[in-house]
Amino acid sequence: MNITPAENQLLANLLMASGRDPGSFQASIQPDGLVRVTGPRGTAFYPRDTWFTRFSRHLDKSFFDPEVPAPAGPRLERKSAASASAA
Repeated sequence: MNITPAENQLLANLLMASGRDPGSFQASIQPDGLVRVTGPRGTAFYPRDTWFTRFSRHLDKSFFDPEVPAPAGPRLERKSAASASAA
């Protein structure tokens, strides 16, 4: 079962406004009534009546974003507080 066309448009608008590709997300209603949202980095299930609000909070916290690799190059190590005060 699919979400309504209005919900689908809201989802696409939210994703585009946040700089994400709407084609990389999919939302559907499960037989138990929960809304299943799948993105590049996972799937979450939300209660039908509050799914959009909860999903947008999770999206804002980057729960669905792919992991970003660490930058290439040497890693800098911080000096400990003890060695910094001794200098």
